[in-house]
Amino acid sequence: MRTLTKSSRVAVMCGFALALLLLCAPRSLAQNAARQQPPEEAAPADASASLLSELNLTAAQVAQMREIREQSVPQARELTRRLNQARRALDESIYSDALDEALVEQRAREVSEAQAALVRLRAQTELRVRRVLTPGQLQTFRDLRISARRQQRIRRRLERGLPVRRPNEPADPTPDARPLRRLRERRRALGRP
Repeated sequence: MRTLTKSSRVAVMCGFALALLLLCAPRSLAQNAARQQPPEEAAPADASASLLSELNLTAAQVAQMREIREQSVPQARELTRRLNQARRALDESIYSDALDEALVEQRAREVSEAQAALVRLRAQTELRVRRVLTPGQLQTFRDLRISARRQQRIRRRLERGLPVRRPNEPADPTPDARPLRRLRERRRALGRP
C-alpha cells in the first residue's frame, strides 16, 4: 500500500484549497463590494474578491467556475466523508481486542482507495479550472499557489516556534561562527583552553 507522505498531502490539500477558494468566490465583484459584511466575514470574502480581481475573470469564466464548484464541492464532501469513515474503520480494526490482520489489510486498502479518489477529484477539478483560464491567468494562478504554499510553510514554522527565513536567505548568515562558539563554550565548561 502506498500512502501519501506528509509533504505530498500538504501539497495536495494546498492545491485543492486554492482551487476551492477560486471556485467559492462570490458571484461578482460588484455584488461583493455593494454588500456590507460583519468584520469576521469580511476577510474570506475579501480574499475571494482579491483572487477574482487578480485573475481578471470574465463573466463567462465566473459562470464556468461556479458550475465547476457546484459539481465538485458535493463530490469532495462525499469523498472526504468516505475517507474519514475508512480511517476510523482502520483504526478500529487495528486497536480492536481481537486482531484480524486480513481485516486490517482490507481497511488499509479502503483508506488508500478513498485517498486516491480524493486526489483524482482534486486533479480533475484543477484541470477543469485550468482549461477555463487564459495563459496569463494561469501564470497568475500558479504564482498565487506558490505564495499560498509559502505562507503555509511560514505559518507552520511559527506554530512550531521555529524562526522564519526569507526565501533566498541562508539558514545562518554566518554558518561557521556558531559551531566555533559552541566548541569554545564546551571547552571552557570542561576546563580546557
